[in-house]
Amino acid sequence: MKEKIEKFAMLCAAFSIIFSVYYFIGADSRKEKMINEARAKMRIESENKIEKQLTQKLGAAYLDMEKYSAWASRFKLALKDNSLNEDPDKDGLRNYLEYLHGTNPNKADTDGDGFSEKSELQNGFDPDDDGKSNLQVQIKIEKLGIDAPMVWSKSTSDAEMLKDLENGVSHFHKTASPGQIGNMIVSGHSSNYSWARGDYNNIFKDLYLLETGDEIIVNTLQKNGRAVAYKYSVIKKFVTTADDQQVFAQSEKPILTLSTCWPLGTNLKRLIVKAEIEN
Repeated sequence: MKEKIEKFAMLCAAFSIIFSVYYFIGADSRKEKMINEARAKMRIESENKIEKQLTQKLGAAYLDMEKYSAWASRFKLALKDNSLNEDPDKDGLRNYLEYLHGTNPNKADTDGDGFSEKSELQNGFDPDDDGKSNLQVQIKIEKLGIDAPMVWSKSTSDAEMLKDLENGVSHFHKTASPGQIGNMIVSGHSSNYSWARGDYNNIFKDLYLLETGDEIIVNTLQKNGRAVAYKYSVIKKFVTTADDQQVFAQSEKPILTLSTCWPLGTNLKRLIVKAEIEN
């Protein structure tokens, strides 16, 4: 009888030990599962927060793009509250702008042409090309039915600019690029000689109809397919002389200046429309 009791006690002790081991292993497993679930929840919350911030920054355009979280994962970027505004490659472009333009956030010169992405964008070049091609740009003013290509003028020579105006509206040499800080000046014909070449001889003939608050869209397209729409809102318009310095005045924020000869059929003065960036 004593032997049976001792044997039973030993079995109970063994069972207790085994139960304790399995319990603690199970507890550790449950704890690890809870930790993993908490981490997954935090990651999803962080991703959702970032996606919301990007939607606010980029508007509807963001809906057609690769998710930021997937893009960040490819470049091994941490997803945290301030990650959109970080600049790991120190090229002057924050992560959300690197994402927008499809450039490498860990490399200041994605295309290896010797110029930083920020420098290329400021000067109207494609940041993901070889540094020799400009961004493709379209100027769209829905109110006036205008949707015209912008030509990057390489000179301030009247002859050269008139040649450029045969193919669209003309970006005044060395003024700001789309969306960049400074004064971006774009000129277009309001009228021209009937025999003059080109399809844009009166592209800005209705510019006088623009009023404060009207929208001007500047669409840019890169070689990698990234398209960015900069929205400008009209703040004022006036008629002045061709050499009036307020037309060329610099700005500490992105400004768009549209210019055309005025009155129609003359080049006596200039009709100027100024607009500031919305988003």
